[in-house]
Amino acid sequence: MSNPEVLRWTGDPHSRRRARYFPFVLFCLVSATTALAQGEASSAGQALPAWAQTALESVRSAPRPLFFAAFVVATFLPFPVGLFYLTAGVAYGIVPALAWIAGSLVVSNLILHTASRSFLRPSLEALVARRGHRIPRFDSPLDEILFITLIRLTPGIPYFLQNLILACAQLDLLRFMVLSVAIQMIYVTGFVVLGRSALEGQLGWAIGGIALIVAVAAGARGLAKRRGASRR
Repeated sequence: MSNPEVLRWTGDPHSRRRARYFPFVLFCLVSATTALAQGEASSAGQALPAWAQTALESVRSAPRPLFFAAFVVATFLPFPVGLFYLTAGVAYGIVPALAWIAGSLVVSNLILHTASRSFLRPSLEALVARRGHRIPRFDSPLDEILFITLIRLTPGIPYFLQNLILACAQLDLLRFMVLSVAIQMIYVTGFVVLGRSALEGQLGWAIGGIALIVAVAAGARGLAKRRGASRR
């Protein structure tokens, strides 16, 4: 990748420091889901946390479009969207949760791309200038693909911050949509499987969900290291 400004956006040391906190964030999300899943464990004679049972029943009784509309809004806020993935797995099951989340991600990314190309563009350009950066320009479609992939894959970067970074770049709609949704769905699958397995007490599936998330994170860090080595 020949554009030095693109390298600044995808390989700065702040991103690497944020990645160190990823295991802690994952632990918090897993702990929250396990507590929520206990609200369904009455058949096994376990205790029923009142808050967990109330929260789960509220999600299930609400219209699904409302839950996933809230998820779309959350993708633009400093909120851990992994909680939505875990909760969807517990409340709706693996396949319905994956289908609804995939559709919601399409909507979220379409809104982001449209806004970043229209009314948000002046604000984004001013924000980038204040931070001492320049809007990244790509020498080829491959550079753009690598930029999107690294931003979406790198663990430790909150999803709303990923959106902000990608909104600043003027990305091709098709490449942005396909890569953003496909990459995020890898994480989504791990969290949804983890949430559902916590509900049903299936330890093997839970381990598989965690392993998938960790494997993606490790793969992203390996990709970033190889990219960094190729620069030197």
